[in-house]
Amino acid sequence: MSMFDDIRRSAAAGMSYGYCAVLFGGGAAYIDGITRVLEISGEKVVFASEKRIITLSGEDLTVTRLGDGDAIVRGRIYAFGEEK
Repeated sequence: MSMFDDIRRSAAAGMSYGYCAVLFGGGAAYIDGITRVLEISGEKVVFASEKRIITLSGEDLTVTRLGDGDAIVRGRIYAFGEEK
C-alpha cells in the first residue's frame, strides 16, 4: 500500500467539502474528490469537486497523475484556494 493510499483512506471520512487536499511543502499536492479538470497551465491548475472549485497557483506546475478522481500536481506551488 502506498503513502497516497493511506492518505486517501484516512481523509475519505472528512470530505465535507467534496474533496481532500494534502500539500507537500510547496513542491507537490495530492487532491482527491476531483470531478472535472477546468484548467491546466504552468502557472495555474483548476479542478472541480462535487461542491467546490480548487485552484493551485505557482510556477512550473505539472499534473503527474490524473485518474480515479484524484490528482498529483508538482512544481512550485505558491497558493491554494477554493470557492463555491
